[in-house]
Amino acid sequence: MLIKCTNSLNSVNVISEFISINETDMVSHWANLNPGTILRDRHGIVVMIFSVGRRNFNEGPDFLNAVIWVNGKAKRGNVELHVNESNWNSHGHGSNSRYDDVILHVVNSFARSPVLKITTVSLEKLIQKKRTNCPIPNLELSPSQLTVLMEMGIHRWKEKVSFYQHRHGIRNKNYFIESLANFGSGENRTIYRSLGDCIFSSINKDLSQSEWNNIFFESASNFKWHRGGTMPARHPNMILEKISKWSYDTFIKNINFKSIKELKQNFVLHGFGQTTWVEWSGNVHFPFMAGRSSSDYSTFLNHWMRLRLPSSYGALKKFFGGRLTQSQLKSYPIAQGLLYLKKHFCSGWHCQICKLKRSI
Repeated sequence: MLIKCTNSLNSVNVISEFISINETDMVSHWANLNPGTILRDRHGIVVMIFSVGRRNFNEGPDFLNAVIWVNGKAKRGNVELHVNESNWNSHGHGSNSRYDDVILHVVNSFARSPVLKITTVSLEKLIQKKRTNCPIPNLELSPSQLTVLMEMGIHRWKEKVSFYQHRHGIRNKNYFIESLANFGSGENRTIYRSLGDCIFSSINKDLSQSEWNNIFFESASNFKWHRGGTMPARHPNMILEKISKWSYDTFIKNINFKSIKELKQNFVLHGFGQTTWVEWSGNVHFPFMAGRSSSDYSTFLNHWMRLRLPSSYGALKKFFGGRLTQSQLKSYPIAQGLLYLKKHFCSGWHCQICKLKRSI
C-alpha cells in the first residue's frame, strides 16, 4: 500500500533596519527582534530579550508572555509599545486591569520624567552586540565548573524525559519518530520525522519483514532527501534499507523491551556503529524508558550517565579541546552539557547570564 507523505519548509522572515515612524512600525520591529537582543532602560540598566512574546490581536497589551532578563532575574509577562512614553496615560492604560501584568514598556522616545515604575526601554537605545572573545575555551575548567557542565547536561536529559512524560497518549509514536530522526542530520532529520509520522499507523504485529520494507520504502520515496552536509555513509540512500530492517526488529518484533545488551547487539547486527548507538540511547531510548516511572527514571539516568562516545564531537573538540581532556569530551553527559551551553548561551552571545562564565 502506498502512503502519500509530504514535507514542507517554513518561510523565514528577513528583518530590515528599523526606522521610527509610528506604533505599527514599532510592533513589526519588536516582533522580529532576535533572542539575545540587548536594550537599555532610561537609567542605563541592561535589559536582555529572551522572547518578544505572542502578538495580541485582542484588547490589552501588544504582546503576551514575553520573557526578559533584567536586574539579574528572568521575568515573564506582557509588553506594551508606544511611540511616546506618555502615551501610556493618554491611552488610559493605568485604569485598565488588562495592563496589570505588563512587565516591559517599549517606547520610541522617553518622556522627561518616568511615567511608570515598570521597566521602560527605548528601541532607539538598541545595542549592537559586540562578539567578544569567550574566555572559557582558554581556561582549564575546575571541578566546580565541570559540575556546572554536568548540570547543563542533566538539564538536557530532563528536557528529553519530559518530552515523553507529557505525551502519554502518543508516547510510543514519539518514540518511533525520534528513533528515525536519530539516524538523520541537518534537514534530513526533519524529513525522517515526517516519514515516521507518516508510517507509524502502519505498524502491525502481523506484518512480515518484506511487507514492512515495502511500506517503508514506498513512503520514503515521496520525500526529497538532502545530500549537502551529510557524510556519504550517513546519506539516506546508503542506510534506509538498514533502518527499515532495524525498525522492524525494534518496533514490530518488540526487541525494544529486551535488555540493553540485546538492543546494542541489534544495532551492530544491522550495521550501525557505536556513535549511532550512544546517540539513540542517550537522546531517545533511555529518556523514553525513564519517563515510565520514578524507579525507571533512576535506573535509566544511571545508564545515561555512563554513556561514552567512541570519539569526541568535532565542533566541541575544536572549541574546548585545548582545556578538556579526550576522556572528558567523550563523556556523553559532559558533551550534552557543552551542547546545552552552545545552544542556550553561546549561540545568542548571552555571556552576561552564562552560568559557566559566571563561575570563573
